[in-house]
Amino acid sequence: MSEADDTRLHQDCQHMLEQLYAFHDGELTEPEMDEIREHLLACEPCLDHYEVEEAFRALIKRGCGNERAPEELRLRLYASFISVSWPHEG
Repeated sequence: MSEADDTRLHQDCQHMLEQLYAFHDGELTEPEMDEIREHLLACEPCLDHYEVEEAFRALIKRGCGNERAPEELRLRLYASFISVSWPHEG
């Protein structure tokens, strides 16, 4: 893989991960959701992040019923997730 391809993949991954909450919450347009789905099918590290988020949401839902987490907590969690060093970085 060329350096340009690696850079583009990292940018695609970063974009996908930034959109993950909106994707889970159904807040994206259908074309945006299709783009995320295509990326998840092609990128195992991002699919892993998606699956962890999915499992985390299911665990919280079981423990909290239908209560939604406060917005401040959601933002803090989101910030901590995106601050993780992604596997595509050199």
